[in-house]
Amino acid sequence: MQSVNKKVLKNSSLVLIVVLLLLAPLYISNYLLYLVGVILIMAIVAQGLNTMIGWGAIFSFGQPGFMAFGAYFGAIISRLFPMLPFPVILILTAVASALIGFVIGFPCLRLRGFFLAMATYGFSSALFVLINFFNNLTGGNEGMYVAPPTFGPMVLSSIESIFIMIVIIGVLTQFFVSNISKSRTGHAWRSIRDGEIAAASLGINIAREKLKLFTFGSCLGGVGGVLYAYLIGYLQADFFSIMGLSFFLILVVGGIGTVWGPLLGSVIMMLIPQVFGGLFNQSMNLVYGAILLIFVLIAPNGLLGMFGSLITNVKSRGKA
Repeated sequence: MQSVNKKVLKNSSLVLIVVLLLLAPLYISNYLLYLVGVILIMAIVAQGLNTMIGWGAIFSFGQPGFMAFGAYFGAIISRLFPMLPFPVILILTAVASALIGFVIGFPCLRLRGFFLAMATYGFSSALFVLINFFNNLTGGNEGMYVAPPTFGPMVLSSIESIFIMIVIIGVLTQFFVSNISKSRTGHAWRSIRDGEIAAASLGINIAREKLKLFTFGSCLGGVGGVLYAYLIGYLQADFFSIMGLSFFLILVVGGIGTVWGPLLGSVIMMLIPQVFGGLFNQSMNLVYGAILLIFVLIAPNGLLGMFGSLITNVKSRGKA
């Protein structure tokens, strides 16, 4: 009975948070809407990297590239086919990002550790060069403006409508990832992280499952990218090339391998510059480096892992 009450309380709290987010345009400023939108987008992209690293031990540096691909692909499709509604563009971007992830992952996942990380980093670097090379489509170094999304006869050009769209996609992403983590596929992915030999002895196809995991993470990167394109309304390759460290920091702070870690880490990492109010504007890399060092030394499992350990210790002492 107590576990049922806890589950009801948890679900009620989540529903309340979602309702408050959907109603946020009524009581917060446009700047705060933009900030919360960025937090949710970064959480979606970081969730893709979280599944790769935290569930399958796939150390990828390619997530900024997949985010950039999704942003430019969605923006170009919106410009070439303005009659397509946003849900169609979102689906096309997700499928295209997953296909790119499949194509890149097929040869790259034969590598391990440092070599895998460098191969995925090479993909991102090459993509940024291609963005500047195909300047007729992407605007090159000058960038490109993004046409606002449409839904039937409606043009979703206001920050309020785009924010609600981001909230809906963010909630669906969390729900989907949460369900995958409890499924047979999620258990198979985590068993690969814990030990490939043991997983193979259980009949798990390591190569196939890793490729599925990499494809899924790439898909989330592309989805976050197209939402980011619509939110900021203007794209340049430089926007994405500097994001690599941010995603790793989000995971380290929130908790790698946890469902809610990317969201918590995104909230904290995106709010840090706001809290300091520009005090370390010219040296934020120093601040991020210090945060990374502190968490690696003190809380290697992130905030969620630290809180979980504290709760476990309190319960064990109570029973004693």
